[in-house]
Amino acid sequence: MESPHKANRQKPKSVSRIASHLQHQDFNKKDAILLLLLTLLSFITRFFRLNEPPAVVFDEFHFGKFVTWYFTGEYFFDIHPPLGKLLLYLGGILGKFKPGFLFDAIGAEYGETKFYVLRSVSGLFGTLSVPFMYLLCRVFGLSLESSILGSSLVLFDFMSLIESRLILVDSQLQFFCILSLLSAFMLWNSHPKTWSRIFWLITTGILSGFAISIKWTALATPGAIAVASFFGLFLMSRPLDLWECALAGLAGLVTYIIPFYIHFRILPLSGSGDAFMSVEFQKSLKGSPYYDPMFTPESFWKNFLYLNKEMLRANSAIKERHPWESKWYEWPLNLRGLLYYVEELDNDQSRQIYLIGNPTIMYVCILFALSFFFCLIFYCRYRYLISNDVELARLLSKGMFLLLAYSLNLLPYIAVDRSAFLYHYIPGLLYAELLTALMVDSFPKRGQKWVVSMIIVLELAAFLYWAPWIYCIPLSTKQHQRRRWLPRWN
Repeated sequence: MESPHKANRQKPKSVSRIASHLQHQDFNKKDAILLLLLTLLSFITRFFRLNEPPAVVFDEFHFGKFVTWYFTGEYFFDIHPPLGKLLLYLGGILGKFKPGFLFDAIGAEYGETKFYVLRSVSGLFGTLSVPFMYLLCRVFGLSLESSILGSSLVLFDFMSLIESRLILVDSQLQFFCILSLLSAFMLWNSHPKTWSRIFWLITTGILSGFAISIKWTALATPGAIAVASFFGLFLMSRPLDLWECALAGLAGLVTYIIPFYIHFRILPLSGSGDAFMSVEFQKSLKGSPYYDPMFTPESFWKNFLYLNKEMLRANSAIKERHPWESKWYEWPLNLRGLLYYVEELDNDQSRQIYLIGNPTIMYVCILFALSFFFCLIFYCRYRYLISNDVELARLLSKGMFLLLAYSLNLLPYIAVDRSAFLYHYIPGLLYAELLTALMVDSFPKRGQKWVVSMIIVLELAAFLYWAPWIYCIPLSTKQHQRRRWLPRWN
């Protein structure tokens, strides 16, 4: 932590009051150069060998079908909200993707299908997540060095990389969580009763709505933002007014609703999802046994509520176990991997996509998260012996918010009975990465540079070593085995 003997220090009246003085960083030429460099590196790592393997990988089996059904207009059902799939569909339209491939089995070869068009959508969101993570760190008040660290933790994270290279939606989820948080920080630093405040209220609501519209697992980020805003905690000097909370909430709700309207409008034909909807709804689907051309369409609101209720029911009804499932307490320690794809080759070689977290990132993040937790306990126990230090108060207020958001992302899985997987840790890991950057930011300047350099070197070394599992590069059986460091990386 920086020396407490800085000039012009003032004693804060409260942690929340100090948090209100969070200053935006002055972006300069260095920031611009770093943003360009990070974007370039992110693009290269996400788009390198994007067409490998030219076969269906893991849940591309599901999301590829969903996109196809948007093209054909056949009604389908999914346990997740529609926005992520609609964005894949939009990418398919822009990239002139032609439906026809059945996505009927994991490992099925794509042949002439332009599957890489759909993968590029994930690649785009994954690419943009890295520079926006840098901006998020800077707006959070972190130094250049710590912001580089924060963005590098996303850049070299294996989960972010793999999800950004396949026809999946978790790269969108990560992107909109980052943007929601960035907008919230801007909101909390805006002045009341200004157009800037109204702009950031609406923007934060919209981006939070986008995040939840990808997957409900994003809910912890808008939840943490809402708790801090409503009660005026952590990074705020006072709560938002009730009308401000209502405006942001309304913006988020409208944003969440609109994709469902589009979903219903572009799926007019009978399909695999008919049985999940009411008989009245099925009367509007051409080709359905219940189809009635004279039937007056039901109210959108009734269908919207019915579908959300059915999504919740279907989520809760998933009871079957999965061979690659893992428990929430295994994720921070990177104890269990997840096989996405495997292909046996000649000469005792095979290639695979195997999901683990970058070991450097996973263990550095849990180390700093635990360090902050114990520092917080120590402070609470002995706060009467510690001088009322401005920098310490800022560190604690920022860290407590990140720790709350991390807990909201992770702990609900204690009560989840259905199968869960390592990629469910992606939204929570974001806060552990921010907490790591925050803790390093409290080091003296020289110490920051040394620690950041060391962590990035280790991140890069791990990335290069396990790259074959990310990019589906052939290895021998022994080479694969050497990379299985833990028993459940099987």
